[in-house]
Order: sequence, then C-alpha cells, then structure tokens
Amino acid sequence: MKRLLLLLLVLWGSASLLHVEAVQPAKPAPQPRVIVIEFHDTLQPERADVFVNSLRRANKLRAAAIVVNLSSPGGMSESADRMVAAMRGSKTPIIVWLGSGNSRVSGEALRLVAEADVALMDKTSYLTPLWTDTPRKLRPQERSAGSKRLTLELADAQRRHGRRLDGVDELSSGIHWFNAADALQMGLIDGAAEKQPDVFRYLRDTGYRKNGTVTTVDLTHARVEYDWPSPQTDLLLALMNPNLCVLLLTLGLLLIYLEIHTPGVVVPGAAGVLLILLAVYSLNRLPVTGLGVSLCLFAMALMALEAKSTRHGMFASVGVVCMVLGLGWLVKGPLPALQVSWATAIGAGVGFGGVTATLMVMGFEARRSKVRTGSDAMLGWLAIAQTPLSPEGHILVRGELWKARLTSKDGAVAAGGHVKVLRADGMLLEVTAVPLASGVEQQGVGSV
Repeated sequence: MKRLLLLLLVLWGSASLLHVEAVQPAKPAPQPRVIVIEFHDTLQPERADVFVNSLRRANKLRAAAIVVNLSSPGGMSESADRMVAAMRGSKTPIIVWLGSGNSRVSGEALRLVAEADVALMDKTSYLTPLWTDTPRKLRPQERSAGSKRLTLELADAQRRHGRRLDGVDELSSGIHWFNAADALQMGLIDGAAEKQPDVFRYLRDTGYRKNGTVTTVDLTHARVEYDWPSPQTDLLLALMNPNLCVLLLTLGLLLIYLEIHTPGVVVPGAAGVLLILLAVYSLNRLPVTGLGVSLCLFAMALMALEAKSTRHGMFASVGVVCMVLGLGWLVKGPLPALQVSWATAIGAGVGFGGVTATLMVMGFEARRSKVRTGSDAMLGWLAIAQTPLSPEGHILVRGELWKARLTSKDGAVAAGGHVKVLRADGMLLEVTAVPLASGVEQQGVGSV
C-alpha cells in the first residue's frame, strides 16, 4: 500500500512540473545584430588597422552580418593584403555594399569587393579600373606588374566566391567603368541594392555564399550598430595624408626656430616638438623615398653653406629648389592621394627654405661681427666740444661726457665745435675737428 501511495505522489509531481513548463512562455530568440562599417578612404596602414579591428570586434560580438559601405580609390597593396586576410578569417558573413551616392571603388579596393561573401552596388556607383588615378613617375614595367598582380588576386577571389571572371581583365588594365548593371551582367557582383533594407532583403531571399554553402538569414528586425572610430583614431587617420605630414613637419621646425631665437617662451618649442613627432609617426607608416629624404638633407647643407659663402644667394636658391623637389618626392604612394602635391611642396619648401636660409645667414653674420662696448662702440661718432680742446678737453657724445684729445694735425677746437671720434685710448678719446659742410653731417650732429 505504501509503495502504491509513493508511486501516485511521484506521478502527481511529474504532471505538475509538466503543467508549469507548459504554461511558461518560451524565451524569445535573441535579436540579430548587424555591424555597419563606413569605409570611405584610401587603403593605407592606419585604415587597415581600423578595418581589421572592426572585423575582430564584430566576430567577438557574434554578429549576424557585417555590412561594409565602401567607397575607395584604392591604395597600398600591403594594406589590401591585411584587409583581405581578415575578411577570409571572419566567421561572420561580410557584405560589401557600394551604397553611397556616386561612390566609386578602384584599384586595390576592388579586392575587397571580390572577397566579400555578398557584393552589392547602388545604381549610381561604379567599379573603375586600376589606373583610373595614375600616380607620378609610374614606369611601364611597374604598371604592367601591378595589372598582372591585381588580375591574379581578383580572379582567385572571384573563383572562390563562385563569381564569373569575364570582367576581371578589364578592371585590372582597361578603361571601362562598370555601373551596377554592367558589373552584374559581367558577374563581378551578386546584386543591386539602393538602400540598406534592400541589402537585408537580398540576404533573406537569396542568402550569402560562405565556404561553398549558401545560407539565408532574415535581418528585417535586426539591431543595426555602426562601428565608428574613436576621436584618437580619426586623428591618426587624418595624419595619413602626406600633405598634412609635410605641413606639420615644416611648421614644427619653424616653431623650434622661434623658440631658439626667443628662449624662455617654451610654448613654441613644445608645440613644435609635438608636431614633428606626429609628422614622423605618419611618415614612418607611409612609403617614404630615400631620394626625397636625401634631397631635403642636401638642401639643408646648401643653406648652411650659403651662410659661410659670399655667393649672394646662389647656394640658398639651389637649396630651396632641392627642398621643393625633396618634399614633392618624399612620399611615393600608388595614388595621387598618397603623394605630396606639388602645390604643398612648393609652398612649404619655399617658405621653410627661405626662413632657414635667412636665419642661418643672420646667425653666422652675428657670430662673425665683433661686439663693441664702452669707448670702442663710439668710434666714428660725432660729438660736441664742451670745453676748448687745445689739445685736451671734454666732449659730449650721445649724452655722455668724455675726456678727449685732438690729433696732432689739429690746432684747437673752441667750445661748441664739432669733432669726430677716431679711436679710444682707455677712457681717453682721440678726436679730429669736423667742419659742418654737408647736410648729412648736420643730420649726424643733430642726433648727438
């Protein structure tokens, strides 16, 4: 009987638990998260760092998708390599979307489009060839090698993501600009999307291809988060502009010049050092050329030589020209946006070179000139006899009373007569009589 009662109690408890679980509402599924990355810049080391860190953060948050709103003229191949490697290692699907009005993707940035799990374009955007923005001093061999390398990279990415290769050669070395319709027809992208909801609709209806598997995902009610860089990162990104680097470098050196000539102020020197450090940090990450650095150093040497020579500005002029050329060729990037413009080079080179040459000449002249004080400083001055000089007496020189003696060739000078200081013998001045025959002399006496 006890066993029967125990069995009934167990059955009753199990039924109660099942009833409680049945009446409790099921937990809602977590809201999917979409990370949006705004990429509107050249491909350079600092931008590559920001992009890679954004992908890592999105994967750590287990986002449902990463949308990269892309517009870029291309950039450095090393930076593109880092970005492509991060995209390949991402477990979260990456959608590259040319969604900004009149956005354009060219050169190395085309690799990001080809590497995307889903590549979409707005109807007003374009894919443009590698050499749309041709850099300075590009040799034919470099152009051919760059086109071949980009062709292989794009073909490999297109093949792995199941896209056609029909337009790869034209993007690498041709002249044709592909709009959304052309790119879709040639198989360079997966579809067209004018707005962000169109991107989510494409993922729901068509899905994305990753590791050979096609997966659909509904992001209609997803939580969209924009991955904006911090203010410090924005500053570092701005410093990747070669023109800004040159201006910071020259301005920093000029502020240090100001500190040297006005010691004790401190602020110009500290600001100058800070600007130079920022410029050096940026130039360290940009493709600086040895020719540009050598020309800048040679220009400084010519300006120093001008201070010791008597060529009347010849060395300084050549130094300014070398400074302009050195600054113009200081950074050799694959795009005009990653090179120093000639307008910046001329302005900074002429301004900095002129100030440097002037200060050097003034400094060497000051060191060469002898400092005269006391009685030696009065040689050549005009004075007025306060007492008769026959031959000794007292004269008034610039408000000071001095003992003076006439030279042997002069007989005597009456009080009020004018004399000129010839030399100093200790505290005794040797003078000679000066007749006031010219207006120039009267002007000199009037200032006595």
